[in-house]
This record gives sequence, structure tokens and C-alpha cells, in this order.
Amino acid sequence: MHIGKEIGGPFDAHKALILPLNPEGKIYIQDRRGHKKPDWGYFGGGMEKDETPVETVIRESCEELTIEISENDLQYLGISETDWDGKKIIRYMYLYQTDRKEFDVREGKGGHWLTLPEIRERLDDKDRFDEVALRIQEVLRK
Repeated sequence: MHIGKEIGGPFDAHKALILPLNPEGKIYIQDRRGHKKPDWGYFGGGMEKDETPVETVIRESCEELTIEISENDLQYLGISETDWDGKKIIRYMYLYQTDRKEFDVREGKGGHWLTLPEIRERLDDKDRFDEVALRIQEVLRK
């Protein structure tokens, strides 16, 4: 993958994000209130030089959720483009189906298992979340 030449590129930042999904259909999202903006978001982060999106999401999952995962544990949901604070960002989204009840969250205030409508209420990028929610539902139908 040639970073920076994706659809709509070039981008100011490249992020890889994980969306843990439990058997009840809830997604684990990050509560950042009082730590950084936006107040709610996905776990994951910026890609380092010469790092692939999968390598980033594996590293970030270890750093933020203290879990060890492999590429086989992830389902690629595609990309989501966003503008945040004047920067154009591409986000590589990965679904992680898990039976875990909790994570040892190392960033922000913690995390919460929320339904798709509950997440939509909290996120700043509601329009892009609708697109992500549709992708999650498509993956689950397969």
C-alpha cells in the first residue's frame, strides 16, 4: 500500500483503528472526556514510518488496550476519511470480534461497551459513523 496516494489523498495523517465487538453486538469505544478531543472515539492511533495499517492497529491495541492480537483476529472494514482541526486524516478501520468483558485501558478515562445508536449519539462524526456501522453490519451478515 502506498501511503499518501489513497482515495482523496494526500493526507496529513494516517491512523489505524480497532473496533472491538462483543457477542451482544456492542462496540468498545474510548472515553476521552477531560483528556483530549474528541471526547469519544475509537482505539488506535497514528501510523509510524514504514508501518502498515495492520501493524499499527496491532501495536496500538497492545499499547492502549493491553491485548495481544494478530492479523487473523481482525476483519478489515475499509477506510474512513475525516477532517479534524484543519487536517485531512485517513483512518483504516478494523473489526475485532471478542468475548472479552473488559480491557485494561491505558489511555483516556477508559472504555465502554455501547450499542451502535449509543455510539452515534456520542461521536462527533455522526455521518461517517453511519458508514462505519453499515460496514460492520455487512461483515456480520457474511
